[in-house]
Amino acid sequence: MTKKLLICLLVISVILLLSFPKIARADALTALSDTMSRLADSTPTAVYADHTIRFTTPSGVDAAEDIDITMPTGFTIGTVDYSDIDVSWGASTGYENELTLAGTPSGTTWGASFTGQVLSVTSGTGTISTNSKVIIEIGLNASGGNAQIQNHATAATYTISIAGSFGDIGKMAIVILSNDQFTVTGTVDPTITFSLSANSTDFGVISATSVTTSSPNITLTVSTNAENGYSINIRDIGNTTNPGLYNSSAASIIGSADGSYNNSADLSAVAGYGIQCSSATATCSSPYNVSGDNVGGYELAAQTFATYADPASSHTITITSKAKALGSSPAGIYTDTVTVIATGNF
Repeated sequence: MTKKLLICLLVISVILLLSFPKIARADALTALSDTMSRLADSTPTAVYADHTIRFTTPSGVDAAEDIDITMPTGFTIGTVDYSDIDVSWGASTGYENELTLAGTPSGTTWGASFTGQVLSVTSGTGTISTNSKVIIEIGLNASGGNAQIQNHATAATYTISIAGSFGDIGKMAIVILSNDQFTVTGTVDPTITFSLSANSTDFGVISATSVTTSSPNITLTVSTNAENGYSINIRDIGNTTNPGLYNSSAASIIGSADGSYNNSADLSAVAGYGIQCSSATATCSSPYNVSGDNVGGYELAAQTFATYADPASSHTITITSKAKALGSSPAGIYTDTVTVIATGNF
C-alpha cells in the first residue's frame, strides 16, 4: 500500500467521524421508588396523594440540562406547580442540597413545572454531581405545598418514566388500589374504682371550749375513664331527723353545721360539727371548700362534696372532720354514720 493511499484513507476516516453526530450513552438510574401518601383510586370520590420520588443518577446533571418525570395518563396534575415541589440531592441521604425552584430556570434557580403529564426539573447554571441520590417531593410533603396529584380512577399498576437531557433513564411502578385502608375497632369498658382510707375516725373528747379534729382524716381515692369525670356526694344519718353527732342515750345532738343546722359554721364562735374538703385535683364544692375552724355541714340528703370534669387516675380527696360541744351537751358517746358516694359521669 502506497503512502499516498494511506493518507487518503486517513482523510476519509476523519471526514466520516466528523459527519456523524456524537451518540450520548444513556446510563440507567438506580434505586428508583415513588412513595405515595394514598394508593386509593379516585372512584367514586377523588383521592389526592403526595409523591416522594427517589433515584440515584450515575451521570449527574450539568448546567442547562433537565430531568423529565412522566406521570401515567389518568393521574390528574391539577394546579400542582413549583411551589408544591421540593428537589434535593446529595451523596448520602439525598437531602444534603436543597434546590431553589421557580417556574422557569434562571442562574442558580432551577425550573420546575408540569407540561401535561411531564414534570421537568431544569437547570440554569446549577449542577448535580455524579452518583448522587435525588429526592423529588410533590404535594403537601413539599415545604409550602398546597396541591396534590389526583390518583387514577382505576385500580391497577402504572409506570412512571424518568428521562431528559441529563442522559440517564429509568422506570418505576406504582400501584393504585380500590381501597387502601382498613378499619380498626375495639371497645374500652367504662370503669370506676373508689376507696376510703379508713372506715372510722375518732374525735376522742370533744371540747366545749375549743375546736376538736378527729383522727384520722378520711382520704377518698377515685379513678375513672368517664369522659365527664366524677362527682363525690356525701350525707350523714344524724338522729334520722337532723344531721349531726347524736348521743342516743341522752337523746342529744351536736347539730351540723351548728345547732341551727346552717350549712356552714365557724366553730371558733359556735358549737357544731362539720367537715372540710381538700384535694390537689378535684374541685371541692361549697360549703366544704374551707379551712381553719370553718366547716361545711352535713345534710340527711346527699350533697355534692367534690367534682372533676375529665377522666381521672388515682385522685385523692381528703375529708377533715371538726366538732365543738355545747357546755350543756350531756355526757356520753356521740356518733354519726356518713355515706360517701362516687359517681362516674360517662
